[in-house]
Amino acid sequence: MRRLVLRAADGLELHCTSSHWRVAWGERDWLGPLTLRLNDRGRWRESGEDLPWASLRRLRGRDELGDYVACQPDCAGLPLPVQVSVRAYRELPLLVFRLEARAALSGLASGSFAEPSVAWPVFAPERRLAGGVPSGTRSFGYQFAEFGLPVVGDDACRGVRLAPHRPAVAQPLLFIAPDQRTLMLAPRDGFHEQVIAIPADEGESERRLRCGWHGDLNEVPPGFATELFLWVAPSPRQALAEWGELLRKLYRTPQRSRYADPGLAKLSYWTDNGAHYYYRTEAGEAYTTTLLRVLDGLQSQGISVGALQLDSWFYPHETLPPVCDQGAEIVPPTGTTLWEPRQDLFPQGLGALHPDATGHPLILHSRHFSAHSPYFASEPAWYDGDTAHPQRASFFHRLLAQAANWGAITYEQDWLVESFLRVRGLREQPGRARAWQEGLNAAADAYGLTLQWCMASPADFLQTLTLPRVTSIRTSGDYRYLFDNGFHWYWFLCTNALARSLGLYAFKDVFLSYPPAGGMPGEPYAEIEALLAALSAGPVGIGDRRGATCVEVVRRTCRADGVLIKPDASVAAIDRCFTRHCFLEPELLVGETASWHPAGQWVYVVTLNAFSGRKTLHGFVYLADLGAARPRQPVLALDWRTRRWERLELDQGWEVRLDFQDWDFRVLCPLLPGEVAVFGDLSTYATAGSRRVEEITLERGALTFRVEGAQGERVAIHGWSAVRPRGVTVWSAGAEQAVAQGESGEVVPSWSWQDGVWCVRLDIPAATWAQVRLQLSN
Repeated sequence: MRRLVLRAADGLELHCTSSHWRVAWGERDWLGPLTLRLNDRGRWRESGEDLPWASLRRLRGRDELGDYVACQPDCAGLPLPVQVSVRAYRELPLLVFRLEARAALSGLASGSFAEPSVAWPVFAPERRLAGGVPSGTRSFGYQFAEFGLPVVGDDACRGVRLAPHRPAVAQPLLFIAPDQRTLMLAPRDGFHEQVIAIPADEGESERRLRCGWHGDLNEVPPGFATELFLWVAPSPRQALAEWGELLRKLYRTPQRSRYADPGLAKLSYWTDNGAHYYYRTEAGEAYTTTLLRVLDGLQSQGISVGALQLDSWFYPHETLPPVCDQGAEIVPPTGTTLWEPRQDLFPQGLGALHPDATGHPLILHSRHFSAHSPYFASEPAWYDGDTAHPQRASFFHRLLAQAANWGAITYEQDWLVESFLRVRGLREQPGRARAWQEGLNAAADAYGLTLQWCMASPADFLQTLTLPRVTSIRTSGDYRYLFDNGFHWYWFLCTNALARSLGLYAFKDVFLSYPPAGGMPGEPYAEIEALLAALSAGPVGIGDRRGATCVEVVRRTCRADGVLIKPDASVAAIDRCFTRHCFLEPELLVGETASWHPAGQWVYVVTLNAFSGRKTLHGFVYLADLGAARPRQPVLALDWRTRRWERLELDQGWEVRLDFQDWDFRVLCPLLPGEVAVFGDLSTYATAGSRRVEEITLERGALTFRVEGAQGERVAIHGWSAVRPRGVTVWSAGAEQAVAQGESGEVVPSWSWQDGVWCVRLDIPAATWAQVRLQLSN
């Protein structure tokens, strides 16, 4: 029996024989025997004893990933004309499994999306060699469901809690050892054609992982091929980050700006599920009147809103709930008939809400289409039951042209997973889903709109690699819908890690900023919802009842002009949260993100008790737990809630004890040479966010930074110094040198000898920025 061993970087190996292949990485068998599985006229055939490979060819080559060695078995005797192979890369910890059609194939469909008719590779983790994987290894994946539902299981994917209405498919799929070493299966391409099917329940006779072309793919052209990555890394977050970085390089995905449009750049007002005015108006008022009075009320409270979102209530769909002062608890998932303003709500069109009239550009919601839509009398479409999907990209040019005319800046494509799974025509041939989404991207580009993805499956997340107009993506279920807050927090932080790896900015969803009061509903966890929204680096959207907005909570997310004060990336769960389901298991949920400045990295760490068992949780968060965000120098750790700080060395951390759905928030500020630190604007969550404090630099005994804000806004920047600062100078355009006043009017910053905390207070000048120089020594 011939044996080949393919060796990749970091000790990753593939051991190949004519019957069984196995993946080794330190331990000798991580995933069990590896095979090819085919549907041969209703009979399942599998490589190995049933279909032994006649020969194994060893190949060498180089491609855009680097130098590789490959194994290509002789597939001439297979019942289907396919070719499979595996490449191992000398300079990357990577195996690439390739599946290719050597001729046109038809009649492939298995009858189940999660049952590939052509599966390569298939793994049987329950049949690992003894000692093949570290004891205590867990699995983690993102289910092929809306918002990429995170799921956790054991080393053979047992115990996974899947959403029952969605396929038993999870991708990427990670296997995480107790020491955090991670083996990850994830697609390189064919994002809507490839699946990683996992056992749906404990009753399945064989708990195998079946990677390949999904079971609804019915025909493929000759040469059609997909590739699956097997990547290894020291931790799950590092695996996701490195894979995402490589994909963005391969697809030449441009870097997105977290301030790309008014919906991303400024506070926005939303009317989607969970908002007070979701299918609801004030009693006796028209919808436009209600919304205009809401916007006026916010302005009178000193809250500046950058955009207004209109949800599915604004256009007709097949089963349409009434809009009234009671709202709608459940909105049927029926398709759009016409994507135009409802005549009963907008008899004169959207003119009253146009930006020319309100000063607020629009974010417009859309969903899948009804098979009974009059659009399809002249527009070719794929039909599937009560749902249809347009076949031509020109259809979306028509929609986005009218959206731009209505004053929209963002088109929110909701129900993405429904659009794909409801219409078989999108799944029967490869490339159709990609063409739909790239057509939508082209239309958005043509009319100057951005896109927001909502209810996206992992395939939709991944397709954004070719969709630069998608700037933000929802990463958790609808606010206050079906589950309590803690479940959505866990979902949000875990799925943010996927979005972040792909260069996307997460949207937490709308929230209410005020607590329950006077018998009226509100949000008891408004502070946490606002904190997570601010740390998302994506949109921050409130959906408050008129006159109820908590100004203090909202202003912690933004400046006086509504510009959001954000970190540089979406907050995401740390590594240890990927091996315990922090809603179902008693484990503290910890997320991190950061602001980067020339002087160093300011890290924001939020810890939550999201455990559904409603018990107090106790634990520690160490700097070493933070993965790539861990500090490289001592820090001053500021407890944002108490304003207390402590110095932490690199091997230290802090203790946390939290009651049910309580929270802890720390800002880790680098301790700079000369024993000085900047805390930032403590009235905000992202205290050192770049739209408030920019370009923090320390050189020649002086600390310099730029403070940004709205004209006339009073801002206080805090920090710490071991000795009293000698003075402060502030200048801006049109005022070459001005003096900032301390608390008592002295010409130096305030400084406390008791705790070393300094503060510089200033009014933002007309230029909307001021440069501060804090002199620390001669």
